[in-house]
Amino acid sequence: MVFHDIGWNTLHSITYNYGLNFIGAGLETWMFIKTGWDWKWRNIAYENDWLSGFGIPGLYIGYVVPGIAPLAAYITGRIIKNEKLQIAGLALTQSLVLTFGIQSVLKMSTGRALPGIVNELDHTRNSRTDDFSDEFNWFNMDFVGGWPSGHTANAFSAAATIAEIYHDNLALKIGVYTYAALMGFGKSVSVHWASEVIAGALIGYAIGKTVGKSYRKLLENTNEDNKIRFYASYNTVGVVIYLQ
Repeated sequence: MVFHDIGWNTLHSITYNYGLNFIGAGLETWMFIKTGWDWKWRNIAYENDWLSGFGIPGLYIGYVVPGIAPLAAYITGRIIKNEKLQIAGLALTQSLVLTFGIQSVLKMSTGRALPGIVNELDHTRNSRTDDFSDEFNWFNMDFVGGWPSGHTANAFSAAATIAEIYHDNLALKIGVYTYAALMGFGKSVSVHWASEVIAGALIGYAIGKTVGKSYRKLLENTNEDNKIRFYASYNTVGVVIYLQ
């Protein structure tokens, strides 16, 4: 069930909204660099320690929550016999896997320089005074930092997944998107350029919306409108073709 329609979901995540989310992520990054907005926002955070300090807790929360939330949702759903919550846990797992895979490929491909407000691994600061927001080390194969913000992508992917499955729960939707927005803001004042955060939000939303919609169809037993489906499990892969 974790691999439910993962082939189509991967493809549809990239082409969601005709691929405009990914295109928009690239265009807004170019605009933020060319206008100097990335550099200006970086310096605001750099010169105000309380801002960069605000983002540090989210750095660790962003590592823990994406891994715990799917498992907690699934186990809780099993205990209280709530099928919807179990489906949500499975959907969150697939959403996390796809988001991590896609954003890792992008990070390793672009190799964008870190803003140096508070570097992610050693918490050091870069005191350069020249605008280096346009520095890219293409295909440096480093998936830790860089473009886009993985924390933000994970947060918005999870939020969009939950919002799609629990589409009729306004309070929950407000809650998950508030968490995602706070995560993104924290990254923009600590370890990422502002444009990387926006890119992560756009990409994560596209993935989460796609996965959430797929699992919502599964929950509502409406998957029959897909004439061809890919599936995978730990020991097999295949294609299902509906003839009627």
